[in-house]
Amino acid sequence: KLKEKGYKDFDHQKLFEIFYENDEFREKIYKEIEKDIEVDFQELTNKKASLIKNLDNLLVETYQTSPVLIDDTRLITGEEGCLCTFDIEFIKNKTKEGLFDPRKISESVKDNIVNRLDEFSKLLQT
Repeated sequence: KLKEKGYKDFDHQKLFEIFYENDEFREKIYKEIEKDIEVDFQELTNKKASLIKNLDNLLVETYQTSPVLIDDTRLITGEEGCLCTFDIEFIKNKTKEGLFDPRKISESVKDNIVNRLDEFSKLLQT
């Protein structure tokens, strides 16, 4: 079909460019080829999509872990592992403040913080 249209002396790169840039021409050539060939391209396209979907369903993801000491910098940047932080703040004049002297925390508040962290730890273990 391309030879009939005068595109017989083009290399593959040039033909690709022509098909890429001219959608109307590409569709016209495809339709002419479909008329001349007894194979149903739509059926082949659907079959190809179905086979790719079946192959995709067969893919298995595997993960490998290794016991390695991970430094804080790699954890914080997300390069390795999982990091969980707890920021303890206090409210002064309806404003949250993160900088405070932990020695000034009352024993009841310390106990409450420890109990909450224990609860969280138990949740992670289940």
